[in-house]
Order: sequence, then structure tokens, then C-alpha cells
Amino acid sequence: MYDTRRQIMKGWLALALAMAALSLGWGADAGASVISAVGSAELISEGAFAGWYKYTYDVTWSLSRGLSHWDLVLKPACTQEDHLFVFDTDVGGAYDGLSTGKNWSTGDPIVFTVSYEGDFEASGDPSIGLTSPLMKWEPNENNNQPGKRGVGTFWFYANVIPEYNTFEDVVVGKYSRYTKYGDLTGAYPSCEVIPEPFTVGLLGVGTILTMLTRRRNPEFLSQRRRAE
Repeated sequence: MYDTRRQIMKGWLALALAMAALSLGWGADAGASVISAVGSAELISEGAFAGWYKYTYDVTWSLSRGLSHWDLVLKPACTQEDHLFVFDTDVGGAYDGLSTGKNWSTGDPIVFTVSYEGDFEASGDPSIGLTSPLMKWEPNENNNQPGKRGVGTFWFYANVIPEYNTFEDVVVGKYSRYTKYGDLTGAYPSCEVIPEPFTVGLLGVGTILTMLTRRRNPEFLSQRRRAE
């Protein structure tokens, strides 16, 4: 009798914990979800970003729900004010990434129908409980949305030197209330600044200071998002 009661109590306790996990949004996804990225870095020789690196990431995912957004987790040192991360949309561009849409399936021709906007988030991503600095890409509003499975190409510019390796759990996919961590192979920002004079490049000191102010001014970012 005692053993039976103990087993019943254990069963109710397990059920209560499972329900609590679901209500808080951190329950495990039953699907075999995966996300990963391959990175490259190109030293730019001419134009506005001459002397900087263009980082490009080819991301692949297979999830149990459609991708909401994805993050590239950076090192804590990347929040220093002389570490600059710039997106095309910061300087008037239309988008910072492209991917397949919600109706795409593995084996289909790769046609990019979703555009994204990127942001450097010094304080992390509250929606998934991350407090490390990161790059975040979200689909543009009023646009086709990414699906459960997809591939995409995403990019930004930085005045930091890349390092090359396999970096575990720095690629993070958010889908519905779930989160999936994956690995990056290839180029990753080392957060070591390119030596002068390339840090300034052809952008000009005024433009760099403007971007720094924008990136570290929450009020500016909130106004920008309201305007959009």
C-alpha cells in the first residue's frame, strides 16, 4: 500500500512539473528540431565598408513550427563601444537577410521569398531568456514568413577580426514558445578590433558615432520600431 501511494504521488508530481513547464513556455519540444549555420568573412577592399569584414551566414533549420527569428550569440567583449556591428538597413538598405518561405520543403528549388532586418542587441534576447550580446534577425512585417524547414543567407559588417572553428550553441532559433540551440561552423566575430586606420575606413567618424549612438540608445530603437 505504501509503495502504491508513493508511486501515485510521484506520478502527480511529474504531471504537475510538466504542466508548469508548459505554462512557463520552457517545455521540451517533442519534435527532432535542428538549426545550424556556416559562416564566412570577407575583408572588404573598397566602398563604404573598406577595411571592415562582411560576415555572411548560411543557416539551415528543420523545426516543429515555423521559425519566428534567429540569433547569433556573441562574446561579452563585443559590447565595448569601439566594436562596431552595422547592417545594410542601418545605412539605408532594404534588408539584412533572405530565406525560403513557409511553403518550402526539403528538396524544393531554393527560392528566397522572405526578407529580414537585423539588429545588434547588447542586452540579449528577453523573449528566450538570453542576456549575452547577440545579432538578431527577424522577418520583415507584411512579408512572407519562414516555415518549419528552410534555408537562408544573412549578413552584417563589423570592424572586428574573425576566428574560425566550430562554435557550439551560438545559433539560436525561436519558434512558437520553443527554442533550439545549434552550432556554427566557420567564421565567428572574435571581438578583437581591426587595428587602425581600418577601423574608420571610408565611413567617416561622424557616421560611426551616429551608428554607435543609435545602437546604444534604447529610446531611438523603440522610436524606430514604432515608426516601422
